[in-house]
Amino acid sequence: MQSPTATTPVSKCLDLASYTVRMCGKYPANAALASIATKLGGAAGALDGAQAGYAAAVRAILPARVDVKFENHVADRRIRLTQQKAEIADGKKNGAVASHVFPGGSAVIIRLLGQSQVDAMIALEGRLAAVAPVWADATQEQQAIAQLRQGYAAALAARTKAAQDAAALRSARDVAKDQFLTAYAEAQGLVQAEFPRDTVQQDLLFDDVRTRSSAAQADDSGTEEPKDEPSPDKGSDKNG
Repeated sequence: MQSPTATTPVSKCLDLASYTVRMCGKYPANAALASIATKLGGAAGALDGAQAGYAAAVRAILPARVDVKFENHVADRRIRLTQQKAEIADGKKNGAVASHVFPGGSAVIIRLLGQSQVDAMIALEGRLAAVAPVWADATQEQQAIAQLRQGYAAALAARTKAAQDAAALRSARDVAKDQFLTAYAEAQGLVQAEFPRDTVQQDLLFDDVRTRSSAAQADDSGTEEPKDEPSPDKGSDKNG
């Protein structure tokens, strides 16, 4: 009998459990096999639930990434627009207002990402407040940048939380997988004790660990037809 390990995909672990539970059900009069089916089925159910929770958390990271990218995009455009307005107020490039608000130009802010850009936008808001006495539109521009900066910061926080949630649920999934592997090993031990000299019967109750899971097969672009496997108690006919 083969045993799944920590590197065995979860989908394969669930297939292995489904196989053994169903095969044990072929012997309704055997109390030991019924007990194995119950315990292994419970461990598989817990693993399936933990995996589903982790998968959902991983999928939730994508919209959070989209939100951050969008907030970065709109912030970059608004920063450029603020620079253009400052230059218009000066009547030329590198005028007094624009030089105070964007001492290094807008590119030094726009090329940043994440929290670094949020911090740079806070500094930009401060410089806009400073030129309010000499630029009538400075307060309006400061408010516009502040609103975008708040949206950017919120998107970053949501992305961080999504990643943290996924990490926590992955840990929970890993614990459930360890428990499943223990239950599977115990099931194999109980089967060996129930059928101590019948390796054919033992092998019948557990599927091949090395084959791909049904989920992996279904994810292929092509189709794979089920194949009959040779009976474990029959050798190949070398003369045939």
